[in-house]
Amino acid sequence: MRTSEWIQIGFAAVLAVAAWIQPLFFKPLPVRRRWNITLLAIVPLAAVLLARSTAAFLPQFSVSVLRDWLTVPLFLVPYWQTGQFFQGSNHRIEQRLLAFDRWLMPKTAGTSGTARTGLGLVLEVAYLFCYPLVPLGLVVLYAGGQRAHTASFWLVVLVATYLCYAITPFVPAYPPRDLARDLAGSQPSQVGKARIFNRWILKHGSIHAISFPSAHVASTFAVSLVLLRFMPVAGLVFLFISVWISLGAVVGRYHYALDVLLGAVTALGAFFACYPYLT
Repeated sequence: MRTSEWIQIGFAAVLAVAAWIQPLFFKPLPVRRRWNITLLAIVPLAAVLLARSTAAFLPQFSVSVLRDWLTVPLFLVPYWQTGQFFQGSNHRIEQRLLAFDRWLMPKTAGTSGTARTGLGLVLEVAYLFCYPLVPLGLVVLYAGGQRAHTASFWLVVLVATYLCYAITPFVPAYPPRDLARDLAGSQPSQVGKARIFNRWILKHGSIHAISFPSAHVASTFAVSLVLLRFMPVAGLVFLFISVWISLGAVVGRYHYALDVLLGAVTALGAFFACYPYLT
């Protein structure tokens, strides 16, 4: 199997094991959640085996491309597994994260998100890019004739992102927007449509807690760094977008500043750790 497939299957399995031994060290998870984590761990194994089995009736190139892209949906499995570990926030952790925000950016720290302004719209749209940026990075590799570097792409992105997921259960906290009085629910006209859309996505597709460090920031910076290595111009464009995503995450109060800073540092560390293996 490919390195990316081993990482996805292995990490999902580790989280499943952690769910069952977790009661030895922390507040026990409900049995239903433990089974949810365990069943989710089966998904990447089953998907990879199924993709490999298509070699019996598909051309080798088609199977290879399928396995390149299969990592995109499987990328989310550990996120949902991690969410099952969340049983409520740690108020002390939240206050420490918020204190750092107040020290770094006192005006922003007291808000619940972006204002209905042109800058607010730009930052909200920027944050929306955290969702498609990883597959877009793979598209750019393909379009630039650099598909041979797909293994390197996924190595850095998976290591950076999964490091964030591994730490997240130890930092249980709600996002900063939930700690401030948010009028958007009662007066939707006072926030922009982009923010309403972002909130809708988070309401229906997130684990309703922060990932610490920010997995969104780590993955987008990881993509940018890999592209800088193989396609410098595209990498610079993606790096610019990643910075804007980070600003949108903080100003929009989707993440604390420390989440974002450590997410970028995690991506940088993963890139340099994997650099000798990038081919």
